[in-house]
Amino acid sequence: MTDPVDRDSRVPALVRLTVDLSALRYNYRRVASVGERTAAVVKANAYGLGAARVVETLRREGCRDFFVATLSEGVLLRAVDREATIFVLSGPVDEESAFAMVRHALTPVLNDATQLQWWRAHRETPAAVHVDTGMHRLGFDYRSFSASIFEGFNVGLVLSHLACADDPPHPMNERQVARFESIRSLFPDAVGSLANSAGALSGMASGMTRAGIALYGGNPFVTRPNPMATVAVLESRVIALRTVAAGEPIGYAATYTTAQETRVAVLGVGYADGFPRGATRDARVAYGASRLPVVGRVSMDLLHVDASTVGREIALGDWVEIFGHTIGIDEAAAWSGTISYELLTRLGGRVARCYTGS
Repeated sequence: MTDPVDRDSRVPALVRLTVDLSALRYNYRRVASVGERTAAVVKANAYGLGAARVVETLRREGCRDFFVATLSEGVLLRAVDREATIFVLSGPVDEESAFAMVRHALTPVLNDATQLQWWRAHRETPAAVHVDTGMHRLGFDYRSFSASIFEGFNVGLVLSHLACADDPPHPMNERQVARFESIRSLFPDAVGSLANSAGALSGMASGMTRAGIALYGGNPFVTRPNPMATVAVLESRVIALRTVAAGEPIGYAATYTTAQETRVAVLGVGYADGFPRGATRDARVAYGASRLPVVGRVSMDLLHVDASTVGREIALGDWVEIFGHTIGIDEAAAWSGTISYELLTRLGGRVARCYTGS
């Protein structure tokens, strides 16, 4: 499997994502330490980090179970790893896709009666059953659930998904756990899977944990400090430096006007690379330990920052951190009214992936 952004390292990039594989391993061990069996969610190219390298790294840590969203993701991942168990969360979308899953040794997550019928011809092949315990997204409704319809099927995993795991005291968690356990008991030979990253780290791990954002360094909680190590650092190069007089507009639509003479650094990153156009005036980037304000509208390929506080220290070609060690990814996401998941998965095709700690 070739990650879509892998490139010749001799070609200079304006934007790079450095992925610390040693931090990835640390985070996997952290989640695995509180569960019985830990799977990795590697959908969307492992949350933008590069599925091939992530899977290779986690396999060496003993991970044998991986979750993807679609059949196409599963096929690509199977080319990387011939032995891992790969679950496809969307399940089959027709009979043809069901045959394709068998052909590529992928395990479907069956979400409704129609998918169950499409899988009937392959019922001796392992499958997972998804139960909707209150999220109302995918899965068999727990209120009308009947285990009898799965008679003759090889059900190896029963799963559900917590809607509010990132907020452990939320009463929805307790309700979903109770509903899931009542369904889980109907499949004594199957493994149960309810907890995601946050669920496992807050004591709801039982059976198989499906670890996602915590592996990649995002905070799995909304009200607690981030317990995970930083895995991804996004940086861009300075491609222009200019001194702008007081009272001058910067960027499209002239939405920002300098209050005094300002040293402006132009970075080679924009919304085509995943920097949100809707970032607020609170947004910052980091040059060393200094936080520099983003000024003016974000362009497709460019970003203006006020570099007055670092003056002549900053130079053309220098790397500036968008998120990583100085500016946490969750903090950067909050400036755009979004979450770390979205920042990572929207990284564009021009972003070079670099790997350390292998």
